[in-house]
Amino acid sequence: MKILGFNINISRSTQGTSPSLPGAGQTFLAASPEEWLRGEDRDNAPSLRNAYEQVVWVYRAINVLAEQVANVPFLFSAGARGRENLITSGPLLDFYSQPHPQINRFQYWELRVIWLMLRGECFRIPIFDDLPNPNSALRTPRSALKRVLVLDPSRFEHIVEDNQLIGWRYSGLGPQAPLASQVFLPEEVWFEKLPNPFDFWRGFPPLYVAGTAAQTDFAASAFMRGVIENNADTGVIVRTDQWVSDEQRDQILTALRDRKRRAGMADRPVLLPGSAEIIRPQLSSTDLQFLENRKFSRSEICAAFGVPEEIVSSTEHAKYDVMAGARLNFIENRVAPLCSRLEAAEDAVVKSIDPRASGWFDLDSLPILQEARRDRLAAAKTGFEMGIPFNELNRVLDLGFKPLPWGNQGHLPTNLQPATPGSAGVHTAAVASPTKN
Repeated sequence: MKILGFNINISRSTQGTSPSLPGAGQTFLAASPEEWLRGEDRDNAPSLRNAYEQVVWVYRAINVLAEQVANVPFLFSAGARGRENLITSGPLLDFYSQPHPQINRFQYWELRVIWLMLRGECFRIPIFDDLPNPNSALRTPRSALKRVLVLDPSRFEHIVEDNQLIGWRYSGLGPQAPLASQVFLPEEVWFEKLPNPFDFWRGFPPLYVAGTAAQTDFAASAFMRGVIENNADTGVIVRTDQWVSDEQRDQILTALRDRKRRAGMADRPVLLPGSAEIIRPQLSSTDLQFLENRKFSRSEICAAFGVPEEIVSSTEHAKYDVMAGARLNFIENRVAPLCSRLEAAEDAVVKSIDPRASGWFDLDSLPILQEARRDRLAAAKTGFEMGIPFNELNRVLDLGFKPLPWGNQGHLPTNLQPATPGSAGVHTAAVASPTKN
């Protein structure tokens, strides 16, 4: 329609994927022409459309986990797992240095973890180089892996017939999508998911659990923004003894709205004729607790993703020893299991390039785990001096050494013997060489 010489088009919805998912787009109504004329087109309350984009704790918790996994070296070995059989050159290292022209080796692992946290699943489409159609995932015995596409799981729909998964239907976003819309066979898709007790075919994302906490934190953040933008003014109530017409009501609202200025600047004075009385409501004690509520929301979000608060942000209790302990617990109990899950899913990729090789995350190379190993070595030294065999200490304390041929024999230091009385009444001690038990 045309108003005051301007062409105004009203859109009733925006493109989204799933209104029920906290990380997806949601449908909302645009402002009407009457609201636009009255200046109320910007009075709509902000809505949470994508928690990963709009909630800082969700973004940070997911990215901390993804960055930590991406920074763990991913090594390859032939035969038995160990450093003595490491593969240091060849097609495996060439492929993983650049899995896709638009994705480097760090982004490859980060995208894997991000999709697992957001959707509970990750879809990868392998592309082979000697196929008639370069966008096809069909493989021949002589085909070689060229690149891997990491796609949005929300664009995939599982196809089930007779209680069997027979394919995946991918819906691209037109010519801008990295892959055209098509249907894949199950063996053409590398699919991994988090356990879902409610759906056998799809994964369960941690973002579902953190959805309520994310919405609460977003509402508290929006409330804080509104308070600051309104100079801590919660609005006014105009009370009159007489009935006002619609024109008078619009005049009063326009005068009050024109009174407001930007944050940090003084408001304009306003003059209301007649017997109107202005009542200014005050913030209650409950309204002023939104900062404490944001801390609880942060704790719930971090708990849902398994990330300690000391790593996500600097809290008031984040001392050095507390942060060191939290980081060690994060690596051992969150990053290490996730790396094991990724290793199992990555075995198909490694075997497609080199059937004899295996890929694994070298967690022992992390400085914090090396420091923890030094502490275990100190404890092993104490146990060894007590006569505990080295191989037993290596197994119990997980020192990471190979079993030694002599490691099943315990040793005791016997460099002192009972003193014998001397001729002058002075006790002397005889020193003997160490003996084995």
